[in-house]
Amino acid sequence: MNQFEGKLIAGRYEIREHIATGGMASVFKTWDHRVERIVAIKVLRSLDKNDLRAVERFRREARAAAALAHPNAVTIYDFVEEMGQYFLVMEYIHGPTLKQLIAQRRHLQAREALEIAAQVCAVLQVAHARGFIHRDIKPQNIMLAWGGGNMGGLSDGGAWVKLTDFGIVRVAEDAGLTNSGIVLGTADYLSPEQARGETLNASSDLYSLGVVMFEMLTGRPPFVGPTAVSIAMQHASANPPSPRQFSPSIAPAVEQLVLRTLQKEPEDRFSSAAEMQQALRSCARELNHGKPFVPSTPPSYSRSYTAGVEGQGNYSPPGRRPS
Repeated sequence: MNQFEGKLIAGRYEIREHIATGGMASVFKTWDHRVERIVAIKVLRSLDKNDLRAVERFRREARAAAALAHPNAVTIYDFVEEMGQYFLVMEYIHGPTLKQLIAQRRHLQAREALEIAAQVCAVLQVAHARGFIHRDIKPQNIMLAWGGGNMGGLSDGGAWVKLTDFGIVRVAEDAGLTNSGIVLGTADYLSPEQARGETLNASSDLYSLGVVMFEMLTGRPPFVGPTAVSIAMQHASANPPSPRQFSPSIAPAVEQLVLRTLQKEPEDRFSSAAEMQQALRSCARELNHGKPFVPSTPPSYSRSYTAGVEGQGNYSPPGRRPS
């Protein structure tokens, strides 16, 4: 049994079952005795209470995530400090992560990928307007909640997308944390500027969402390699392959939309989550009506892409340490 299972936190949260473990935290299914409902508790593992910067980062996670009230964001209920540990109490989502769904299905239909990305854009639009950058958009942090007994398809209202793990959200204007030298993120989904250790803006999240779209449509991310560093360097300087190379049935318009999000320079991508969502919705409508949809054409590519062996892991740019 995990050391936390069976414990009662803050006199109300009974930890019942381990759900998942990530790079920094473990998540548990928990019963809230006060309001009699199932919640999820995130426990930051191995957090030294004397590491004031790490503690402040986790506190900022609680405040930032709790303030982001949106249907497509996992709701944060409480933040507890007890027994030298830090607990984030949040909404329990009954459903798989997008990563699990892709593994099960191998790849999704274009309409499903467009719908999921559009719902993620909806919450990013609100977060970015408040100065929050997620910094870790990836399928593992996108959950699918089926509600009301509706088990229909993703593109017909059968599931509701929930973006989670704002544990590495930064307040963009807070230079003290943004430029602290700590860069977090999974190498498969890093934006070029994140891979290079540069200052991030909202466009970085859109790039990462484009990588997620590529994986939804093809079953694999655009860049693979034997190490996290090799993948990060490809994000920084190599052009992505054509999604249709791996899934020829993808409509050219969908491919062009994805490739626009994967441009190396932020100004060549969509200008905002709202603009990207509008393009996604327009593309979905045209697919439904069988009419062509042509998004703005991204700049032509000049560099080649060489596939490697798939790898994964966390990456920090040269001279920076991982968290």
